[in-house]
Amino acid sequence: MKKIFTIIALSVINCNIVKAETANCTGGECEFDFSNHYKYATTICLQTLSYEPVKTDLLSFTILETGQECKVIESSRDD
Repeated sequence: MKKIFTIIALSVINCNIVKAETANCTGGECEFDFSNHYKYATTICLQTLSYEPVKTDLLSFTILETGQECKVIESSRDD
């Protein structure tokens, strides 16, 4: 029973890590993976990000490693 519970718990944790929102940004142009809010965005943040975990919302996204919030100027949900 403990073995089954452990496998289920690890599966849930793994699903959360695998489906994390990530961003690739260069010069204020960003592309997002697994985001519910947008696929592409233009921002005032000029960092270069490569598959960096982020948390998105309607008007901005937050870089999880640094906690920096970047405002979104334009966005698109098109693939």
